[in-house]
Amino acid sequence: MKPQYQTTSSGPPARRNPRVFYGWYIVAASTIHGFLSFGIFQIGLSVFIKDIRDTFGWSLTAISFGFSIKQFETGILGPAGGYLVDRFGPRITGIFGTVIMTIGLLIFANMHSIQEFFISSMVIALGQGIGAGMAFTAPIMFWFRRKRGLASSIAAMGRGWGYALALPITFLLVHFGWRESASIAAITYAVIGIPCALVLRRQPEPYGYLPDGMPIPPPSSHQPDTHQHHENDSDFTVGQALHTRSFWLLLFANLLFSFTGQSNHVHLITHLRTPGFAPQSAALVVTIYGIVQVLARPIAGIVGDRMGRHRLYMISNILMGVGWVAIAFVTPSNWMWIISLYYLTYGLGQGAHAVIQQTIVADFFGPRRYATLRGIVNLISVLGGVLGPLSTGVMFDAFGSYRTPFMLMAPIAATGALSILLAGKPKLAGVPATAKV
Repeated sequence: MKPQYQTTSSGPPARRNPRVFYGWYIVAASTIHGFLSFGIFQIGLSVFIKDIRDTFGWSLTAISFGFSIKQFETGILGPAGGYLVDRFGPRITGIFGTVIMTIGLLIFANMHSIQEFFISSMVIALGQGIGAGMAFTAPIMFWFRRKRGLASSIAAMGRGWGYALALPITFLLVHFGWRESASIAAITYAVIGIPCALVLRRQPEPYGYLPDGMPIPPPSSHQPDTHQHHENDSDFTVGQALHTRSFWLLLFANLLFSFTGQSNHVHLITHLRTPGFAPQSAALVVTIYGIVQVLARPIAGIVGDRMGRHRLYMISNILMGVGWVAIAFVTPSNWMWIISLYYLTYGLGQGAHAVIQQTIVADFFGPRRYATLRGIVNLISVLGGVLGPLSTGVMFDAFGSYRTPFMLMAPIAATGALSILLAGKPKLAGVPATAKV
């Protein structure tokens, strides 16, 4: 799959015009890995919550705390993971992180105590934090600039399809039990995830390209060299980005989303099963939600590239706020119209958000230090990712229902739009001001 190029004595490698720009292979690898990673480690693990409670008798607060540990450690390791991706490249960190996450899931499958559950969460978080997540998103920011929204949306489709893994995992759960299901998921993840990591490359210039597949022009007194193409003057250093108001407002918006989004991932299936939905029915609701995500994300990428990703980012937060109100009142008797409204609001909003949140840091500050800056965002946002699921579990144990905590999520999610508005409008690094962001 390595791009073919020739080395000339007069300048950088010359492209042989391959039919497919290699950046799209990286997008494909990111899509497949995102499908497995999100489907197994976010949605898949939540499928097991009720069965773990039945097996061990643990409270929902204790189980939520285990998920919060995973989210907390992933965020804490974010800056280090981003630095490792920038320092050693996405391929090495992607392989290493995938192996560590596999080991963590195997520990989960064989646990017999709450301490082992917490250890499995920590090991999974270690793998994700040091590269299995960032390694698959950072290269896209280098390989694409004008088409960054489209490329990111295609990669995000994989995470959208991840919701569909709730059905096969539930099938395994019903027929083999949660331990065997987790073991099968771990082996599947390693067998497919490691080859995906092998596809990754840091940036296009060494292979004879500029971002978006444009060939590097012949050197002349009027053309910048490859290094100048990559290290654009409008790219921010980490220190420069940290001294801007925009960075901290974007971080705050991501903090609010982490609080609400992680609560949705951890508790949605349990929320559906509590009033009487069968496990298969709850899994089907999540699977259809995933289909909505798959359809919404490429559309969001195209719309965001045209109307402005910054504007679409604000709209997505408002839609998610409305969706929280809808899903709070779902029951087996009113599920059809409630779930439909949830898909049209939270589903579409989260689909757009999943695309734009990957590009917005690069849009504001350029790709040069993207992984490190995203790691810092993840570090601070971990507070929301920890407190959201945990507080939701505590309120469920107190009230015996998810309605109150889900209603509280609505204004929190919508407030993210105001933070994004105050952050201002980015000027896309390395692209004329006419480009929409």
